[in-house]
Amino acid sequence: MPIQRQTAKKVRIVDLVSGQFVKKEGMEPSYVVTPSNDNVSRARITGTVASKFMSEDGNFGALTIDDSTATIRAKLWRETNLLKNAEQGDIVMVIGKVREYEDEIYIVPELIKKITPDEETLARLEVLKKIKSRKESAPAPKAQPAAPEAKSEEPLQSAEPPAAVNPEPESTKPVQSAPAPVSGDLRTKVLSIIESSPDGIKYSELMQQAGGPEEELENIINELLGEGVCYEPLPGKIKKI
Repeated sequence: MPIQRQTAKKVRIVDLVSGQFVKKEGMEPSYVVTPSNDNVSRARITGTVASKFMSEDGNFGALTIDDSTATIRAKLWRETNLLKNAEQGDIVMVIGKVREYEDEIYIVPELIKKITPDEETLARLEVLKKIKSRKESAPAPKAQPAAPEAKSEEPLQSAEPPAAVNPEPESTKPVQSAPAPVSGDLRTKVLSIIESSPDGIKYSELMQQAGGPEEELENIINELLGEGVCYEPLPGKIKKI
């Protein structure tokens, strides 16, 4: 049975680096358990490139991303061309798999894209809205039983019945947004691009060539992998079976 590709979750960097990494064996994806108990295998973060490093032989490169909550490194080995899309000071969106080595949680990027300050602000607001929604929908803590009152020596006085109180309206639960609809034309285009690359194509190149909304492209790629039409020959690549 094909392994379902994990959706890239929009998160703050602090939620990744302060989480607990859970390593899985075989084809099951590893993930980070964030402080809010969200399991994140693939992450979508935004922030400013605080620094950039490339080895002399070009076989290793890293970007340090800062989103004002914390910093994290996006690291690549051998195929480092993706890091050419960003320089120090750029505002970027990074999508990739979360990994851990020697107690450092980092990202292996599949896509690095420059974005505007407005796009970064919008992405931050979406993450904060998600966090607020999760807190509001969390079950309220159970009330502790009240301590028994000391018995009075005097006889009980008859009490007036309490006045009727209008019940408070029930709080409405946050409505979860449905997955973006998948366009048949865009799916056909994505599949055609993949088929034209017999050795497989990187996700970043596929998204650039397809030119559709990123969320819709994510859904299409997940569908193709889930249906067994395509597979991942290497991390960050997709290939037609």
